[in-house]
Amino acid sequence: MTDATMPAPGVPDIGPQPDTTQPSKSLSTSDPYAFEPEDYGASTLRTTIFCLVFLLLLPFFASLPAMIGMRASAGLLGDNLGLLVLAAVFTALMFLVFVEMMFSIRTRVHLGREKVRMTLPAGRGPTPMLRYRSYEFPYDQVDTVETRREIYGGALTPVLMKGARVTLKDGSLVPLGYVSEADSDPVFPYDDIARKIAERARLPLIDRGAVRRSVRSKMLGIKATDAENTIVDDAGIERLNASHNTFMLAIIGLVLILMLIGIVQDFADGSPIGQTAALPTLSTGVS
Repeated sequence: MTDATMPAPGVPDIGPQPDTTQPSKSLSTSDPYAFEPEDYGASTLRTTIFCLVFLLLLPFFASLPAMIGMRASAGLLGDNLGLLVLAAVFTALMFLVFVEMMFSIRTRVHLGREKVRMTLPAGRGPTPMLRYRSYEFPYDQVDTVETRREIYGGALTPVLMKGARVTLKDGSLVPLGYVSEADSDPVFPYDDIARKIAERARLPLIDRGAVRRSVRSKMLGIKATDAENTIVDDAGIERLNASHNTFMLAIIGLVLILMLIGIVQDFADGSPIGQTAALPTLSTGVS
């Protein structure tokens, strides 16, 4: 038997021999083709609810200008002032409902086998606005995938938002969006979407840490200052959460003290707890 026909070491010299000249065709876990396509979008129930609420409120909202005009022409300024306040609150409510309705209808994320297709809000800030933009890029064009925690507010009402973005090899940025860390079941978990894009692109997910941001600057599209881009470590976040907890405990303690003072005053006046003493009866003077 010649060397060309000798079996490989450890392989028995019986039966058909395995072909060791062809490369293995098994898929590795880092191959994007090994991942099944995934879709993210608002549920039909959520979309239907926002559409119904908007359509139900629309006739009342549309009648407000006519009601304000009729009262103004009749000279009812006092009644018109209250109606103007109601119209302002109603307008803000309708805007929020409309924004959420459009967000539920238009926002979509599809993680395919070869590429990503997304339609995301193009407005800045944690709240999706009315402008949307579509993106489509293959995984091999992804340069980096990054996440960052942004802290808004102070000790009174701190809000922690987790943002994610994708940088392509041509230098263009694809902002995915923001999700509140207090939301345990977000409609679009952007941090999870970013992680899956990084896995399919065979790239590490880069965590940029936590920074403090101004709500006004974010909503107005003002570029962050160097002070806002300063990294906040875990100890700083723990101090912020501790101060917030202390503030909330102080508010709860103040409410309990006020309730206790009211109960003691009711006992001192001899009136039942939670019931206001009756007003004295005025004599008419008629015998």
